[in-house]
Amino acid sequence: MKRSVLITGTVLSLFFLAGCMATPEERLAEGLSETRTAFEEEPTETNETAGQTELYLPGGYDIEEPSDENNIIITKGSDSYVLFINPNEAADSKFFYDLQKANAEVEWIADETFEQNGRFGFTTLRAIAEDRIEIVVSAGGVKMTTISEEADVPGNMEWMMKTVRSIEEGN
Repeated sequence: MKRSVLITGTVLSLFFLAGCMATPEERLAEGLSETRTAFEEEPTETNETAGQTELYLPGGYDIEEPSDENNIIITKGSDSYVLFINPNEAADSKFFYDLQKANAEVEWIADETFEQNGRFGFTTLRAIAEDRIEIVVSAGGVKMTTISEEADVPGNMEWMMKTVRSIEEGN
């Protein structure tokens, strides 16, 4: 009798846990919401320097050398992120967004724009391969891009926006 109760309890627990797991769509919606919040909040305080550029990076991420003033490579383990800085673009610039949207044949699984206090930002996502997503986030003249595993997309989107927002325009 005790064994059947244990098996039934285990099966019910597995069904309950399966129901609690977020779907890819739910994770994407969460990531977009967190990215919007990161864009709208005050910039995160800087804690790293690459050349003359001060920026925020979460723990465990490294700036690779050589990086220059306009192209900074960030890594964590085997993951790479490229940060582009165009000092000629203002906070309300749509330059990087227009470049993203130039190829009408590209299918985006997410394409969100943000505007606040004279600033423009966006995030776009597209499927590259099974379980691999290209993430691009931008604020004004600063853009970061990576290829991410699907499960890591929401967290990557948030910290990437915090990082691009941390860089002062004209830096």
